[in-house]
Amino acid sequence: MMDLSQYKGKRIAAAVSGGADSAVLLHRLVQMQESCGFSLAVVHCEHGIRGAESLADMAFVDGLCVRYGIGEKFFFSENCVEQAARTGESLETAARNFRYRCFESLLSGGKADFIALAHHIGDQAETVLFRLSRGTALTGAGAMRETSGKYLRPLLKESKQEILRYAKENGLEYREDSTNFALDATRNRLRIEVLPRLCEAVPSAAENIAAFSFAAQEDDDLLFELSKDYLQRIFPEFTEDSGWRVKICEKAPLFKRACLTVLKALGVDRDYTAKHLNALISLCSLQTGAEICLPCGVIARRQHDTVAFLVKAETGGELPPMQLREGGFAYGRYLITASFLPIEGEKVLRLDGEKLPDSAVIRLKRQGDIFEKFGGGKKSLKKYLVDEKIPAGVGAELPILAERDGGEVYAVLGVEIAKKVKVTKETKKTLYLKIERKKE
Repeated sequence: MMDLSQYKGKRIAAAVSGGADSAVLLHRLVQMQESCGFSLAVVHCEHGIRGAESLADMAFVDGLCVRYGIGEKFFFSENCVEQAARTGESLETAARNFRYRCFESLLSGGKADFIALAHHIGDQAETVLFRLSRGTALTGAGAMRETSGKYLRPLLKESKQEILRYAKENGLEYREDSTNFALDATRNRLRIEVLPRLCEAVPSAAENIAAFSFAAQEDDDLLFELSKDYLQRIFPEFTEDSGWRVKICEKAPLFKRACLTVLKALGVDRDYTAKHLNALISLCSLQTGAEICLPCGVIARRQHDTVAFLVKAETGGELPPMQLREGGFAYGRYLITASFLPIEGEKVLRLDGEKLPDSAVIRLKRQGDIFEKFGGGKKSLKKYLVDEKIPAGVGAELPILAERDGGEVYAVLGVEIAKKVKVTKETKKTLYLKIERKKE
């Protein structure tokens, strides 16, 4: 298990489903808590998928908290079946998004400094196979990391067999999630059908695939360091102010990673594949003005001896409206955090969450938008931005909270809220909205 002594004085929330992996994770964190000096909480997400069985899991986790004397616990519930039906995403994806919204609400709300997850070697091997099958580059092959931002995976280098052995030796009880055996989920099929057959043919296949991923992480980190240094020395025009341009070069690995650095700065930190990177290489041989479309509304355009990266707002198009949800998410060039728990920091807006209609979405400004300031005074959003001395280029990309189809604006993120949604003495649910420009 990874060394957690560096997290002295930090608040770690363990994600506990009640299964064997998370039961072992919690037990080991309890054992390490005093010696490492961190405080421990538990977070449990009930997906509303398995009815009484799911509620029994929640009660089981609550019992673990009582047994271990953990007083700080966070329980969340949502009907992910209905959520998947509304959004058109798979049930597996809806459940995962729900969990991470819960995690992000704790992190952004100051309830936890880190979230500990129970991923292990088998999960790592499964993720690598999944990404390779879809088409991935070296970065994707690196899969999960022991430490990734505010997320910790203390068991990532331990096998499922080691975890089950630990549970048996320590007499740990745990529950089985019946949906783990449903073959309609792609990752379940990899875990249940593909990996076991592979391990039959090649003993220790899962461990070797995971070892490859950890080696890929090291190589990828080095290549990114080299590409950033290369950009700074050779491509002085690589800046946000110049429009995110990368000079074309013959060194494909460095060029691709330079492009990835730009994409990450623009919020494309997932959903890209080797196909997208190869398309960027192909773009270098096309004439000036040629374009390709990339994830998250980013366009790459050949401009003489460079490739320029633009968001759709810059090209006269429009980012699609996004349903407001709890947690952190990217929109254009900004990172947005929405939470019903207090958020610290600059540019945090507070508004009455119950006054927001269901039709409110995150989107860009458009013709006909009307904004009534917090202190009163209704005017067009365009005039309001001019009065606030917000440059037109910034205003064109600044996310707002407004009607999807109408013109009423409830908040200009990072600037001000509308009078209609202001917090009063009668407010029961205060919604906190934080916005920050994406960093390189």
